[in-house]
Amino acid sequence: MKVLKFLLPVLVLAFGVGGFLYFKANKTKPEPIKTAARAPVVSVQVVEKTSASPGLTLFGQIEAPSNSVLTAAISADVLEVLVLEGSRVKAGESLVRLDNTDVALEILQRKAEIVELEAQLESDIKRHQADKASLAREQALLNLSRKDVERSRTLVRSSAGTEANLDAALRQEEQQLLAITQRRLSIDDFESRQKLWRARLEKAEAALKRSELDLARTEIKAPYAGRVIKVMVSAGDRTTTGAQLVQLYDDTGVEVRVQVPSRYLPSLQMVIDSAGTLKATMENNGHEVNLELDRLSASVTPGQGGVDAFFRTKEGALPTLGTTVGISVDLPAIDQVVMLSTDALYGANRVYRVQDNTLRVVNVVRLGQRQDEYGRQLMILDGTPFDSGDMVLSSRLPQAIDGLIVEPLQADVD
Repeated sequence: MKVLKFLLPVLVLAFGVGGFLYFKANKTKPEPIKTAARAPVVSVQVVEKTSASPGLTLFGQIEAPSNSVLTAAISADVLEVLVLEGSRVKAGESLVRLDNTDVALEILQRKAEIVELEAQLESDIKRHQADKASLAREQALLNLSRKDVERSRTLVRSSAGTEANLDAALRQEEQQLLAITQRRLSIDDFESRQKLWRARLEKAEAALKRSELDLARTEIKAPYAGRVIKVMVSAGDRTTTGAQLVQLYDDTGVEVRVQVPSRYLPSLQMVIDSAGTLKATMENNGHEVNLELDRLSASVTPGQGGVDAFFRTKEGALPTLGTTVGISVDLPAIDQVVMLSTDALYGANRVYRVQDNTLRVVNVVRLGQRQDEYGRQLMILDGTPFDSGDMVLSSRLPQAIDGLIVEPLQADVD
């Protein structure tokens, strides 16, 4: 009985272990569940070749070609400053007044010099007239002196006269010859003296005009209508020649300078060469301002990747000088292009054509961009790699690679 109690648990345990080993050795292995990879669903766009005007957004600065710094022409004290920074001025309006006392005294001196030279010129003319009148008398006196010499010689030969009288007559003749020579020299030198006096007179008159010009420059006036940028002096200051006084610009000739990337320059140059019009727009205080391309710069600034273009407006007003602005430019229309959503571009120059539900990479050339009627941004691409009716991936697909199988969902048609 005790043996049976001992063996019963052992037999139960052995039976359980044996059954477990049997079922483990004879169980069937389940087949693994196979899952089929599903192709990603993508949006595609059917492309059509067309003509389009690329829209270009550029950033530039407001500038004024007429931007002047007015300086002092003389050294003088500043009597009065009539404008402030930001003031609008008219052409010819007084901006700064300088003390003109020194210049006024200089003008009086110049006028006195002119009067003196005119008197000298007139006196020389009278002297010349007197010289011509005196020459005839000098010649007559010479003739008399020669007669005295002949008489003295006759008397000496006849022993009726002395050698001293003959010497005195000869001396008188020589003195008269010398006087005539000097008189003729004075007459011959008349034209040279006249040129000298006239040159001095012209020099004095030029100095007077310069002084009168300096007098006019003691009142600094606006060379054109515009706005004052900066005032560098105040009443009581002492200025020197060339010192800066006021800076202003012509606010009617303000323009926008923008840098145009090199790839767009041929289009702009074509407009310039054909005397056409290239329009652009910008916003100023909530108002749209129409602009037109005026010209291109003649050189490329070192370190820049393009040429500067200048846009002007015939209507409205531009922002304050120096303001940075953005403008939208409509370039000339280009034929045989395709327009795609910006989501279609991968990297800098790749899109994917969908052929037989397979992605095929296409390298493209970007010609610009523009917005459609719904405000969506579209790329304008060279249409050479495409045929009308091609489907292009138009949604973002992180795993997009050449040869990937996809399932087109629908075609986005502009």
